[in-house]
Amino acid sequence: MDHRSTVSQPASAQPAPFISSKMHPAGQQAPGTQDGARPLKPVEIDCDQAIFTSQKSPMGEGYRIVAASSGIRPDEKAEITRRSPSHGSLTSDSPQSEGMLAYPLPSGRYCVCHCRYDGVEHTARGGQRVRTHIAILDPKDFRKFDNNPFSVDQALARVPVEAARAFSPAMGRLHLKATDLYTQPRHIGNAKGPSAFLKVVRALIGEERCILASVPEARPTLQWAMMMIPLSMRAKRSFSVGVKFSLTRNLTTTIVHQDLERVRQMVAGQSIQWRDVTADTPVRQDLFAEWINFVGVRADQGRVGEVSKLTNQMTELSTQIALARIARLSLDRDAAETHELDVLTALRNEYNKFAARDELETKLTEDIRQFVEQRIADVEEAMREAEEQANQDEVTVKSGPSRI
Repeated sequence: MDHRSTVSQPASAQPAPFISSKMHPAGQQAPGTQDGARPLKPVEIDCDQAIFTSQKSPMGEGYRIVAASSGIRPDEKAEITRRSPSHGSLTSDSPQSEGMLAYPLPSGRYCVCHCRYDGVEHTARGGQRVRTHIAILDPKDFRKFDNNPFSVDQALARVPVEAARAFSPAMGRLHLKATDLYTQPRHIGNAKGPSAFLKVVRALIGEERCILASVPEARPTLQWAMMMIPLSMRAKRSFSVGVKFSLTRNLTTTIVHQDLERVRQMVAGQSIQWRDVTADTPVRQDLFAEWINFVGVRADQGRVGEVSKLTNQMTELSTQIALARIARLSLDRDAAETHELDVLTALRNEYNKFAARDELETKLTEDIRQFVEQRIADVEEAMREAEEQANQDEVTVKSGPSRI
């Protein structure tokens, strides 16, 4: 599907639509209708929860799980204890600072941790105490949040601190409700283009462990980058933002903004990639090149929200080839916004014999077929009308001026 140069060009370089379209790709919306601030669909669930902090009790002191609902298994508690932040682990000393951890548990459930300061540390270490409120979601409940940990974290952040304080080791299940907005990071649309954003997407879509330095608007950037990868991939990713790097957490992606040299020394000799997303280096496209290019095109067009509508429908294992096919289908739909009959005819011939592999491909293919047929009919009708008008004008010229 690479016979048209328009496929890889941004919208500004493509021919202007001959006739305005009321049709848009399956599962997508018209440009600009959801990009910028994307509303979350209302979600309400009940899930297991835990509190990890330093709290004086008859059982001792020090950072540990001080309270948990009854459904959390011992092996899950051990994993939570290993990964949770302790004293001095947030990246800022501001009392209002917050951090986030998210990772899949070996049990098959997904863990989202909202970290914040909560008063003064009661031990001799002094400073501010870190309290982490943890939600443990079953796969079906995580799916209700589109497998996006940020949706869960936003709901966790709205739980009042007082309600998250535990004075007893036993806790009930947590009721979570999400109705917030995804706010698009401003830098995606700036003059430098979406390079930093694409580097974050590339890091998330790959499976290697990496540290991302100097991510602009880290939280919304990571949030939107997560929506650029298939829903099936999101549940397998682990990351932190606003929390200092630690080797023991074993996360696939860690966002760092300070102590960069110290962190680089910590990962020296480890199987961990270091990437400064603001560095003047190209986006790695050794894998998933077609998909990264597609996300870049949509970012340039201000249409990244459309990509998330596609990825939310990718529930099965998404391979490099599968993503490339969806990207090309979407860009070929763009190419159909033309009045060049040869391009439309080529698209018709191609998609009349195209074999879709899944439900999403079927939707996109059918949309292309319907749109191209309508487009060809409109263009041919416009050409006939233009020809008739030209013939009429020629007759008028030959007959000369009318005489009264």
